[in-house]
Amino acid sequence: MTSRNPLRPLRIAAILALATLAIGAAAKFGGNAEAAPPGGSTTLAREFRATGSGPVRFSGALEGTAVLPGRDRDVRMELVIGADAARGIAPRVPTDLVVVLDHSGSMSGDKIEHARAAVRTLIAGLGDGDRFALVTYADQAHARIPLGTVQQRPSWYETVDSIRPEGGTNMSSGLDVALAMIDATRASGRAPRLVLISDGLANQGDASREGLVGRASRAARGEYALSTVGVGADFDEGLMAALADAGTGNFHFLASANGLDRILSAEFATARENVASGLRVAIEPASGIGVVDAAGYPLTRDGNSVRFQPGDLFAGQERRIWVTLRVPVGASGDVPLGRFALEYGAGGERHRLAFTETPRVAAVADENAYFAGLDTPSWERSVVVDQYNALRRSVAEAVKDGRERDAVAEIQKYRTEVASKNDKVQSQEV
Repeated sequence: MTSRNPLRPLRIAAILALATLAIGAAAKFGGNAEAAPPGGSTTLAREFRATGSGPVRFSGALEGTAVLPGRDRDVRMELVIGADAARGIAPRVPTDLVVVLDHSGSMSGDKIEHARAAVRTLIAGLGDGDRFALVTYADQAHARIPLGTVQQRPSWYETVDSIRPEGGTNMSSGLDVALAMIDATRASGRAPRLVLISDGLANQGDASREGLVGRASRAARGEYALSTVGVGADFDEGLMAALADAGTGNFHFLASANGLDRILSAEFATARENVASGLRVAIEPASGIGVVDAAGYPLTRDGNSVRFQPGDLFAGQERRIWVTLRVPVGASGDVPLGRFALEYGAGGERHRLAFTETPRVAAVADENAYFAGLDTPSWERSVVVDQYNALRRSVAEAVKDGRERDAVAEIQKYRTEVASKNDKVQSQEV
């Protein structure tokens, strides 16, 4: 069992606060020109849509239609994936819920109490057609409850209550057993769902982030979701979030038993009102264009195509995902970014939606032209949602590894770049 500092989240907060105080005034973006109106460029399109029949919609909007290749080469586009609201009562899809529960020594005290309560609440929410299984792990993993129907619910509660913390944390073995169970019991017309409950402090078996995230991605390839629930003040937020991203599921923080109803609702809503499964965004970047990030989702590169999998889509849901592209240093004139498409499963078939136009940006040397192409509301959302979340992930990872100077440097860089642009945009929200 690895000893971890229970004040790690407070350390991260302290670094964020101290760095903000230490940075002082940010450097200007350059020049003395007044900020241009935020209406955007009139020569290049900013919004793009895919046409097609069916319940799924796919569109995108650029943060701005210009880029400064010599100083700021990143282009951000907000992709929107939506599904029509259910008409009447959505058909109920039976769920096969497999819970993977960490009962290692690091889960002692309130952690195991909250974790057991979470499992009991998930069991209580099962419907008549649902099935449940429980895999536990410490030094090794065990299929504590094989996949069965809700008629066995009373005995499930007894098993959950008997679980005690002990030993090391072999998370990889727990995931291996659970994934193999789903593969072996997969049935048509049923929606598998995997929920990992842990503090994320893996230290036995394959404890590497790459290995664990690779296992989580098996869920995405199988077109079902793996969600994670982090428990305790010292849980590894970076790892648990990465596993949920790779497994195209949800990431929750369980501070106490009070949040269980919210977790239950989120985990079953997607399975029971599923409109599209196995969402896959495919980007074919134009020559010289790099795909840098997609809101933290793992990127798969195959030849000239870059793909990521944001999970399933349920009735009435809208997913907003920021994608960051990078133009080459010597770019000039109008620069094509590439082709964007969405693939998904529905009605037993695969469907594909693609933008009817190729998004382009103007590579400019004059910052007036750059700011004229910037859409203020989109830039605000990019800064306060996508870029800030990326900063949090980076800072949390640096602090976990003991690289606190690197964490401060990341914050300094972020604040300097954002503040310099905001000298022109004058966004109160930013």
